Amino acid sequence: MQTYIVLLRSVNVSGKNIIKMAELKAHLQKHYNNVQTYIQSGNIILHSYREKHAVQSKITTLIKQYFELDIAVFILNANELSLIIKNNPFDIDLASNNVYITLLDHKLDEEFIRKLEELDLGDEKYWIQRDVLYFYLPKGMANSKLSTPFIEKKLKVIATGRNLNTMHKLLALIK
Repeated sequence: MQTYIVLLRSVNVSGKNIIKMAELKAHLQKHYNNVQTYIQSGNIILHSYREKHAVQSKITTLIKQYFELDIAVFILNANELSLIIKNNPFDIDLASNNVYITLLDHKLDEEFIRKLEELDLGDEKYWIQRDVLYFYLPKGMANSKLSTPFIEKKLKVIATGRNLNTMHKLLALIK
């Protein structure tokens, strides 16, 4: 049985894409084992014998069926989450609520990497590894040019992000 970390894109943000996690958990428990949710922003841990793509497809379908929302679903296994956290390029002394990890639906082409390089980001920093962007945002995500909608539009991707605190908490929950 595989442990999966499910990250939903832009759920319960600014009064949009409202999904009550307790209700979603109840639906997921009909199909998966040991379902847990963490905070209201679409973080789920579950266990399944199914392959990752099958779990992703089923959760997407359940959200459409019960909540009438078309939400991007990102799924990591425990090893992937651990590696993403381990690969954080920023100093561990930086405030982890100012370090953000954004998952992309595909690896960036060189053309889009150049678009990022052209931006004047001031004291914000980023690092790209395949389909993961790491950001250091000293003024927080709310005051950043590198919001998820901006990243999606500029880089032509679907993305979801969490701060490093949340990623660490999710990893702790699966151990």
